[in-house]
Amino acid sequence: MAVYKLTYFNLRARGEVSRLLFAAAGKEYEDCRITFEEWPSIKPTTPLGQVPVLSVNGKLIPQSRAIERYLAREFGLYGKTNMENTMCDIIIDTIHCDVRPELRKYIFEKDEAKKADISKHLVEEVLHKFMLFIEKTLKENGGNYLVGNDLTWADLAVFDFTQEVLAVWKHEKLNFLEEFNKHHEGIKAVPKIKKWLETRPKTER
Repeated sequence: MAVYKLTYFNLRARGEVSRLLFAAAGKEYEDCRITFEEWPSIKPTTPLGQVPVLSVNGKLIPQSRAIERYLAREFGLYGKTNMENTMCDIIIDTIHCDVRPELRKYIFEKDEAKKADISKHLVEEVLHKFMLFIEKTLKENGGNYLVGNDLTWADLAVFDFTQEVLAVWKHEKLNFLEEFNKHHEGIKAVPKIKKWLETRPKTER
């Protein structure tokens, strides 16, 4: 039986999809949340000088998406065929390569005028295009899940990204498309995910 330890800061950010994968699979693991004060002493012990890092029976795996992909494969949350695996990859890459970088620009921009322009572009173009893509994918796949007939890494990644977007715009109304919103609420209601969301440590982001 594998012994898992996930080391990351006390944040959702780059560690949360892995935690959602553990939750969805009902697998036990050590959720090691380090402080920024501890990080300088821990950093030299990591393969690439960064976190998250997953330990599997003592073998260290760096890189958040490599960790997620490993867990998804191990727990049967990566689709059942090569094409389903690829569909998961397409959705994950769309989030990380096309959408999340634009959200990061908004989060870290200090100039208010520039921030307003980034916000308009992000909401009206980037997020809208992403939602249309997710809506189309859902409809083509029957409406409940993004890939195949069961919950996958792709569903959890889209859910986590949407949670991040909601956290950024927590005081503003965002008009999610109908099927996109239905998918988000559906993943939130999955019993094991619901339990994790109710019991996970409360963090700012």
